[in-house]
Amino acid sequence: MNFYHTWLYKNVINTEWLLWIIVIFVLAFNILSPIIIWGLMNGQSIIKWGKKKGKKKSTKEESGIKS
Repeated sequence: MNFYHTWLYKNVINTEWLLWIIVIFVLAFNILSPIIIWGLMNGQSIIKWGKKKGKKKSTKEESGIKS
């Protein structure tokens, strides 16, 4: 059976939308990979970055209320 004449190849694999999804995924990975590697090398979690910033703001506001 010739793979290029199957329904899967004609309607899914050989489509413009699938190729754009692959291109966008590769570009996003190339842009985000240095950030992910930097976080892994420093031992910091990317998810915890936002939480730490939020906690620092709340502690500064609490200490500055009565001053």
